[in-house]
Amino acid sequence: MNLSICKKMCGECPFSQSSPKGWLGPHSLDDVLETLHEGKLFSCHMLRKVDMVQQDIENGDIRICRGFVASATKSGIVFDRQTETQRAISDLQILVSREAKEESESILSSDEFKKHHSPFRPRNDLSEKDLNQRLGYKINRDSI
Repeated sequence: MNLSICKKMCGECPFSQSSPKGWLGPHSLDDVLETLHEGKLFSCHMLRKVDMVQQDIENGDIRICRGFVASATKSGIVFDRQTETQRAISDLQILVSREAKEESESILSSDEFKKHHSPFRPRNDLSEKDLNQRLGYKINRDSI
C-alpha cells in the first residue's frame, strides 16, 4: 500500500468552512460521516475519476483528501492500526498533524460538517461541465 495525500486542502474541499454548503458530490452525508468515523479511505474530490477503483487509492494514484484527515483529527478520531489500510491512513493522520498546514478554524469537525451540509441541497441547474467538475471528474479539455 502506497497511500498519498493532497499537499493542501482544496478551496472547495467539503471538509472546509469555505466549501459550498450541501455539496458532497456523489456522496450522501451519512456515507461521508460513516467513512470518517470508520477510518476508511476517502479520495480527494478533485482527483476522482469515473472508472477509478479502490486500488487506485491504495497505490497512491488517487490521493487521499487532506481535509478528510484533518477533520478526523479535529473531531478527536484517531485511526486504528489493526490492518494495513488502517496503519497507512493513521500514518497520514500523524503526518498531517505534524505539518499543521491548516488553521483549525478552517476545518469542519464531524459535527460541524453535519451542520454545514445537512440543511442545504446542491443546485440542480448546473451544466454538465460544471457538474462533472464539482464531482471531480477529469475531463479531456479537447472534448469540451
